[in-house]
Amino acid sequence: MDLQYLFNDVSLYTKEIFNVFELKEGKYELNKANMENFVKYVGFGRSKIISYCHKCKKEFPFSVTTKYIDFYDDIQNGVPTMIITKGFSNSPGGRIETINGTIWGAMPPYPEEYLLNNKIWYVEYYFECTNNKSHKYLMVISIEFKDGNFIVRKIGQNPSMLTIKGFDFDKYKKQLEKIDAYDDYKKADLSNADHFYVGAYAYLRRIFEKMVNNYIINKNDIKKHMDEKIDMVKSNFDPRIQKMLSNLYGILSVSIHELDEEESKEYYQYLKAIIDIQLEYQYTESEKDSQTKKLESILNKITNGIKIKKGDW
Repeated sequence: MDLQYLFNDVSLYTKEIFNVFELKEGKYELNKANMENFVKYVGFGRSKIISYCHKCKKEFPFSVTTKYIDFYDDIQNGVPTMIITKGFSNSPGGRIETINGTIWGAMPPYPEEYLLNNKIWYVEYYFECTNNKSHKYLMVISIEFKDGNFIVRKIGQNPSMLTIKGFDFDKYKKQLEKIDAYDDYKKADLSNADHFYVGAYAYLRRIFEKMVNNYIINKNDIKKHMDEKIDMVKSNFDPRIQKMLSNLYGILSVSIHELDEEESKEYYQYLKAIIDIQLEYQYTESEKDSQTKKLESILNKITNGIKIKKGDW
């Protein structure tokens, strides 16, 4: 896991814990491997990553510049540093440089009482596409130091991770706009990507309700129970999912209260896949209708051009 992974693949508010100092006999000793992993993850000293530029529509290297907030500005070395202990044994407080994670000052092992717990720093990352310097991204993380652990959270990112991954929201735009569900569709995936599962499931439910109501002919039937409405319109859905519709709505209705976070995360992709099957079905039928009309128009022109009469064939 490195800075590129943190930017491209980690959702907002996800935390990663690095146990860089292990408590042994009342003193915190350095775990070099975990410290190296921490430095690699937050990208201290890194100048480039590879990411998808949603404006160039292609992957390119992005240059990286950083702004360190609440870090100690070490005048002697000209490097922002993280102070993690009080000074002791005639040494200044232990500190970590942001270039490569070098520790200096009071060296480990650290007496337990000298550790500066609950300290928080922030890092702003500015990414610039090397193909077009006007294309810029931003990410913000927090780094908390507690009981020998660095706890890293992504707390801000622009544009969203789904945009960066080049997710295509527009394939089914025509079908979704017809039922006023285009924004719901985008918000469902954005909420899921940011771990707001309650919102994600609520948006999926709203999309499904709009799909069902769209096929209701008699307006008075809109007020009927969803199970009744599903029975009335299910023939309009892809035959592969018609038997799933009642269960789908039931799950989307109770999941907010019944599913824990891990279950919500795991099941979302399957529930949305059913929605997508119907959207693909509508999209394909629309393409067939368009193609049929085009062929009919061409055939009429050919027929008129050669003046075919009944009885000539």
